[in-house]
Amino acid sequence: MKSGMAKEVEIEVKSMLSKEGYQTLIKQFNLSENEAFEQENHYFDTKDFQLREKRSALRVREKNRSYTLTLKQPHTVGLLETHQPLTEQQFQTFRKQAKLPTGDVVNQLEELDIKIEELHYLGALQTKRLEIAYNKGSLCLDQSHYLDLTDYEIEFEGQTLEHANETLNTVLQSVQLHSIPAKNKVQRFFERKQLLKK
Repeated sequence: MKSGMAKEVEIEVKSMLSKEGYQTLIKQFNLSENEAFEQENHYFDTKDFQLREKRSALRVREKNRSYTLTLKQPHTVGLLETHQPLTEQQFQTFRKQAKLPTGDVVNQLEELDIKIEELHYLGALQTKRLEIAYNKGSLCLDQSHYLDLTDYEIEFEGQTLEHANETLNTVLQSVQLHSIPAKNKVQRFFERKQLLKK
């Protein structure tokens, strides 16, 4: 995410990894798990999942004690992300009382006919992320913990979809790994949560 931008189009491709594949790539790029930074995504939706029905997602990302509210929506290429900074107090008020200060995300939610007071907290996903600048883009290796699961993925954010796909495939092929289709984190969180309810 580029700082200072309220809206941006994210062109990102990803692949799931096995634990072994994740560790192989860490070695390939001379990284150490100790270098990973931690971030926590807190997810929100209405009780009848109106955002999910619109193929959208709402999260608050907590990183280094700063909080960013982000709405992700489908876009012709990639995803449209709208960002709004929150204080810790505003985040806690949103989580406990479903109240948000006015801003870009709130405006977008209103355009989607989502009532702020109907949003509720679904849970959190913690990620340990290793991120490097690579081939005119950003390469991330993620280890995520949510509910009862830990999973691993590689993400590459590029300039175009073709650039991103070519780069990701080249990286995976360099260590004899195959691309494994990856749903985004919020989808994986939702699906696991619903499975555990059964």
